[in-house]
Amino acid sequence: MKNLRIKTLIHTALVAEAKPIIGFFHLVCKSKIPFNIYTNENTALIVSGIGEVKTKEALALAFKLFSPCRVINIGMAGCSDKNIQTGSLFCATHKNLSIPYASLSSHKSAIISDEGINSCLVDQEGEAFLSSISKNVEKYIFKVVSDHLDAAVPTKAKVNSLIQKTLPLWSIYVKI
Repeated sequence: MKNLRIKTLIHTALVAEAKPIIGFFHLVCKSKIPFNIYTNENTALIVSGIGEVKTKEALALAFKLFSPCRVINIGMAGCSDKNIQTGSLFCATHKNLSIPYASLSSHKSAIISDEGINSCLVDQEGEAFLSSISKNVEKYIFKVVSDHLDAAVPTKAKVNSLIQKTLPLWSIYVKI
């Protein structure tokens, strides 16, 4: 795949998170190895897999292939506040958007207790995402509450549905 100039790079950890985005932006598969990559003329999406190492590897490849001016991480997050509904969307990088802000911490494995957690949201990629992107690139982290730090893993269908419902809210940041 040749180096392409795109405006926005979207990063997800899971294919289930990516599927509704692929349809919404009419993205076409360009590669499945070493990572699933989808593009249209202005946008690319890369699916890394879960965790810090995979996120860093995927983003390093994406920056070699594309020259985005904006990068978005969208995905699931556990929530330490049981008063927040599953499916709620938050931004973890900007406090003055139309999407509410929530603090985010990243962990090496799934968290099943709020003991010792000092953030509202928890994931496994956010900090690696931010550390992989240069300061001159606009970056956003959008997280959808999937659970309240319990052991139940949401199904692929549930993840797909939650992302689908939030697309109209965060997709405007892809197009700006």
